[in-house]
Amino acid sequence: MSVGDGDIPTALPPDQYAPRFSEVVNLVDDFGADPSGEHPIDAPLRQAWDNDRLIVLPEGEYKMNRPFRRTSTSNVGLIGQNALIRHGRVEAIEGHTVDQGEYTGSTMMFRIGTSTNPHGDLVFGGLIFDWGWHANAGMQGLNAFIDGEAEIRNIVFHGTHSLGSFANLRVATAEPDSVALVDSVDMRGGGLHYIDTINTREERRYDEGPEHPDFGQSWGSTGFTGHPDQQGTTVIRNMICGPWPDNTIYPRGGSGRKIVSGCIVWDGGGSQIRTNGGDDWEPVEWLDGTDNKDEALDGPYPGSVIEQCHVVIETNPDGVYINPRGILLQDGPQLVRDCEIEIAYAEGGGAGGTYGFGTRGEGGESPAGPAVVENSRITLYENANAIYVSPYTNSIEFHDIEINTVGWEAGLNRLVGGTGADQLENVIVNAP
Repeated sequence: MSVGDGDIPTALPPDQYAPRFSEVVNLVDDFGADPSGEHPIDAPLRQAWDNDRLIVLPEGEYKMNRPFRRTSTSNVGLIGQNALIRHGRVEAIEGHTVDQGEYTGSTMMFRIGTSTNPHGDLVFGGLIFDWGWHANAGMQGLNAFIDGEAEIRNIVFHGTHSLGSFANLRVATAEPDSVALVDSVDMRGGGLHYIDTINTREERRYDEGPEHPDFGQSWGSTGFTGHPDQQGTTVIRNMICGPWPDNTIYPRGGSGRKIVSGCIVWDGGGSQIRTNGGDDWEPVEWLDGTDNKDEALDGPYPGSVIEQCHVVIETNPDGVYINPRGILLQDGPQLVRDCEIEIAYAEGGGAGGTYGFGTRGEGGESPAGPAVVENSRITLYENANAIYVSPYTNSIEFHDIEINTVGWEAGLNRLVGGTGADQLENVIVNAP
């Protein structure tokens, strides 16, 4: 199995984005930012950030010693030309706050908007966040809550996130007509559980069962995260994501639409991709080809969609202490198509064990689904369920699915766990 191949560009052309703004500024030439990485750029960033302004960060190395937070402003861009950003030295951290070091404060380096005070339109990218410069490095590069349109792309997180706090990206949209595109992001280095770092946080245990470790789960150390209040549409495209202790690509939350497309994900704890659906979204012309909701519901993205993704569970890496799963579908309408899952490492069975596709409902008003999985392939090198269906599932159907067991034999009944699917149409095991 080969995963994580391919390079992500780390530049955005100013000429392409300039027409969207009334002013273009250079953070080095116009605001005195130091491109050598010796002096922090905190003050220049505060001075430069303003409505209807594109901020260009030339190629260089840039240091931040304080978190940067902005709400309410709108139509702001921060784009780099292979610009490398790192935080200052961290000497002590508890939870999500750095107490001692060059850098102090929240581990959200860029916090742009909140659920109660969202930011307007945003362009952000062309950046390299460097977690490899020090043994104790790694924060949340961007936490964005957007009312409007966001384009976040061409970002590489270099190295392994090793501070046990909030992980690389959290992006969500605030209103049904809001949309965020997160495109071409490389975080293959993954992250460590807080117990393997200098972080002194304490959390509740993931599970009280004897098979689980006696320390708490590293909540929030998740490659990509959504938000429980999100509405609108979030598109996650071409993301390369290595192992994290608490899920890997996790846009679940709220009642909006999530599109996960063309992503490569591997070896995380919990689910490699975990999402849900919802009806609080309006059509997006460039995605749906229409501004009519009825037409969009009949189009390629009638709700949350996972498509053309490659999921691999091959090893149990350092920093991962809960059983890995493939793709987990929770509440709301969802469609999965043209995906491939490979499992060569498996732990446990049932709802808490390793499986390819699964559902998890919360009971009551939040059952999983309805969902459809189609035109996909599961290859099992270890004894595991290809499919696991939670008792709290509205409905789930599987159409045109290929299941291969390598080095062991099993029939379809053995490969489908839980309560079983509502429909298995053209599901083939070990086709000749």
